[in-house]
Amino acid sequence: MNWLCRREVAPFVTPLGITRNRVRFVCDLRDGIAREACFMGFYEPQETVVLQSLLRPGMTFVDVGANWGYFTLLAADLVGPAGRVVSFEPHPALYQRLAQNVERNHFDWVTSLQVAVAGAEGEMNLAGYATGTTNWGVSRLTEDAEPGTSNFRVRTGTLESLLDAHGATEVDMLKMDIEGAEGSVLPTMSRGLSRGRYKRILLELHPVALREQGIAAESLVGELLAFGYRGWRIDHSEAAFRRASYKLPSGPEEVLRPIDLHAPIEAWPHFLFLAPGVSAPWREASAL
Repeated sequence: MNWLCRREVAPFVTPLGITRNRVRFVCDLRDGIAREACFMGFYEPQETVVLQSLLRPGMTFVDVGANWGYFTLLAADLVGPAGRVVSFEPHPALYQRLAQNVERNHFDWVTSLQVAVAGAEGEMNLAGYATGTTNWGVSRLTEDAEPGTSNFRVRTGTLESLLDAHGATEVDMLKMDIEGAEGSVLPTMSRGLSRGRYKRILLELHPVALREQGIAAESLVGELLAFGYRGWRIDHSEAAFRRASYKLPSGPEEVLRPIDLHAPIEAWPHFLFLAPGVSAPWREASAL
């Protein structure tokens, strides 16, 4: 896949295979996420299967850190016109592509917002991905501009307030991938977490970025469990990813593992949490 993309190709519109080609997106092969979605038909196969198993027509999905919209588009297709999707992406270029993809598919039930979900309302610096790299999903909030990359002043807001403002009172699934900002966002969600506002949470943690803030990734997992959520780690080992890439898992139970708070957390751990009272379409014997 990477060998085929040695030469630059102008962005083009292509079907998203995981949706049985119902959805189309603007593909820029310089971006690793778009590259995988184009050649494989999906991105992050483990999380893709989790979404497919949990989202149903009429549900509400919230995408925090939407990038150009892979999970937004997949969720919009799964929840349908009776459902709702709210997506947040602060990077100007990625937000423009996100909005373009939503409009192209006539997803009127998707609300895309150019705002960074953070610990407080205001403005912050967004250090964007470095030019020439293939990973366009590493933009992160910083207090000051960082040398060697593009920097933008972006609007910030708390998740609870933003969802309140847009009438998303109940969230059937929240996906969050915000490059370390989860350390300041999760504490602002206590009101919603205490009443199970977020029924299902798909969370990627960034331990290195969290440690720079003096936060242990394990402590964030423990806080969610303390609210009564049941949690699983999503297996992102090289072997699991390779298996899932060549053949999508038949269900989430193939990639979900018990959470062990005493075991070392890998570089980019992914977790699934279910609120109290929310059932899972698989056997829950291994839940914590």
